[in-house]
Amino acid sequence: MRQSISLCSFLAALVYVNCIRAADLFVAPNGASGCGCTSRTEPCDLGTAASIAMPGDNVILMDGVYKSGLWINGTGGTETAWITFKADECATPILEGPGVGPAEDAQDSGVGSATAQYVRFQGIVARGFNIGFGNGWADGVDSDKVSNGYWEIENCISYSNGRTGFTFFSAPNFKLKHSIAAHNGTSTVHAWSSGVTLFEATGTNVIEGNISFENSDEQKRTDGSGFIVDEASHDALFINNIAFRNAGSCLRLTDSRGTKFLNNTCYQNSQFGSRATGPTNPGEIYFTNGGITIEGVSFQNNVIVGTGVAPAGSMPIQNQPTQGWSNNVVTTNGTGLFTDASGTNPNFVPTGADLTGKGMSGANVPMDDIGFDPKCIVKRAPQVVGQIAKGSWWEFDIDIDYIKSIGGVKACFNPGTRSTNDIGAYKAGAVTTVTPGGCMPAAPPAATPMCGTGGAAGTAGAGGGGATGTAGAGGGDAGGTAPMAGSGGAAPTAGTGPGGGVSMPAGGTPSAGGAPPTSSSGAGGAPTTPPAGGGSTSAPTAGSGTGAGAAPGAATGGASGIPTTPPAAGGNPGSSTDTPPPASDEGCGCRVAPTPQRSGSVAGLGLLGLGLLIAKRRRRVR
Repeated sequence: MRQSISLCSFLAALVYVNCIRAADLFVAPNGASGCGCTSRTEPCDLGTAASIAMPGDNVILMDGVYKSGLWINGTGGTETAWITFKADECATPILEGPGVGPAEDAQDSGVGSATAQYVRFQGIVARGFNIGFGNGWADGVDSDKVSNGYWEIENCISYSNGRTGFTFFSAPNFKLKHSIAAHNGTSTVHAWSSGVTLFEATGTNVIEGNISFENSDEQKRTDGSGFIVDEASHDALFINNIAFRNAGSCLRLTDSRGTKFLNNTCYQNSQFGSRATGPTNPGEIYFTNGGITIEGVSFQNNVIVGTGVAPAGSMPIQNQPTQGWSNNVVTTNGTGLFTDASGTNPNFVPTGADLTGKGMSGANVPMDDIGFDPKCIVKRAPQVVGQIAKGSWWEFDIDIDYIKSIGGVKACFNPGTRSTNDIGAYKAGAVTTVTPGGCMPAAPPAATPMCGTGGAAGTAGAGGGGATGTAGAGGGDAGGTAPMAGSGGAAPTAGTGPGGGVSMPAGGTPSAGGAPPTSSSGAGGAPTTPPAGGGSTSAPTAGSGTGAGAAPGAATGGASGIPTTPPAAGGNPGSSTDTPPPASDEGCGCRVAPTPQRSGSVAGLGLLGLGLLIAKRRRRVR
C-alpha cells in the first residue's frame, strides 16, 4: 500500500511539474461560466476568470459592456507573479452597475477586492457603482488594521459612480497612472467622496498623469476633491495630473506629511461655493492645518488657477507652507495661460509666457508630460448611468464613443518628452493623438459560447487470475466539461484473490478500493470514496480461492480536456469534442501553478524517476 501511495504521489507531482504555466484567460460580456476562458472564440464570463486566475495570469477583457463588476475573492498574485486584468487589443471593456439613486445605500464596486494583492488593472472602465475601483475598508480612522495593498491601475476610467472614483484604504503601494475620474460622489448616503482618494495609505503611492474633474461629495460637502491625501497617507507623489471643476479642492491634504506635488495643473475647482461645509473655502490646494500637512512637502512647477465659485476664487491656497514651495504659478486669472481650458475639448497645453520654459529641474520632476488627448473629454450635458444624480455645475463629459474609435483608454495618453521644463502637466506644443478607426477590437462570439461534450468512458480492466493474479483497474471517467463529469467506468471483476476493485473518479485521481475480506473467499470491498463529479462505481464481484489480489492494472480512460471550474477531485476533467483552440491560446488543463511550462527535460527526468521507482518496487516484491 505504501508503494502504491508513493507511486500515485509521484505521478501527481509529475503532472504538477509538467502543467505549470501562466495563462491568458479570455472573457466577454456573453462569456459562459462553463467554458475554459482559453480563447476569444470560447471566452468565459468575468466571474469565472476572476475565480480561477492564478499568479502570473492575464485576464483579457474583450470589448463590450459587462453588466457586472469585477470582484476578486482570492489572495491575488505574488511579488514576482502579478495577476493582470486588462483590456484586449483595441478594446474598451465597460463594467456597468445599476446606477442607483443618490439616497440608496449601495455598497457595490466596479473593480474591487478586500483580499487580493499584487494585481494590475489596465484599460478598464467602471461606471454605475458605489465605488469605481477600491480595495478593502479597514475599520475607519486611526485603525492599526492593514488592508490589501500592491495595486497598479493604468489607462482606466472611473465615472458616474455614487461615491468615489479610485480609492485606496489602509494598505501599501498604490499606483494610478493615465486614468480618468469624473462625476463621482453624488451619493447623499456615503461621504468622504473624491475623484482619487488615499486614506491611511502607506508605502510608495504614486499618482501620475491622471485627469480628475467634476467630482463631488454630496453627503457632507467636505471633500469632493480631484485628489485627496487623507489620514496618515505620508510621502505620496503626484506628477503631471490635471484637476478641474471639482466641487472641492484640486488637492486636499489632511494629517499627512511629505506630499510631493510636481508639474500638476489645477483649474476652476472649488465649485461648492457657499455650499461647502468643512472647510467653507476649499480653494485649489487646501492644507487642513499648519502642522503635519506642511511637514516635508515639495510643491514645484505647478500651475494653480483659482477661478472657482466664490468665495474660493479669492484664496487659491489655504495654509500655504513656508518651506518646500517653489516655482509655482498661482493666480485667479487663467486668461492666456492655456490653449483652451474651457473649450469644446478642454485643452490645458500652456501658451502663456509665464508657463513655457519656466519650470525647474530636480528630484521627481518628470521628463515627459501627460500627453492627454483633449478630445477624450467633450463639452456637453454629461451622460450618467441609471439613477445616478447630476451635478448642477457639470459641463463636461467623457467621450466614450471617441475613446472606442481610437482603440481604448490607452490611446488617450501619448506622453511627449519635454524639450524645456514647462510649468504644469503639459509641455508646450502640439499633443500627439491617435487617428480614429485605425484599431478595431476583436468582436466576441455572436451567441453565448457553448462548451464541448465529454469523451467516452474508459474501459474496465480484466480480472486477474489465480491467487496472485492482478485485478483490473476501473476505467477512467467519461470526458466532459466540469462540473458535469461523465460516469466512471465499471470496477473490475476481482481475480481469484479477494482484492477490492479500484475505479477512476472525475479528474483522474483513483478512489481507494475497499479493504479485502479476511476470509479466503467473498466479495471485495466497495470503494470508500465515491467518484467526483457524479461518476458511478461498481463494487467488485465475489472471488474465491486464497490469497490477496495484487495491484490493479491499467485501463483506458477519456482524454483530458479544458477545465471550466476546478474539478472536484483536483485533477483533469474530460475532453471537449469541439475543435480545440489554437496552440497560442491553449492553457494548461490542470491550472496548478503560474510559471512557464516545463517540458522536455523535466518530463524526461520524471519518466526516469518513475522507472526507478517501479524497478525498486519490483525488487521489493521479489
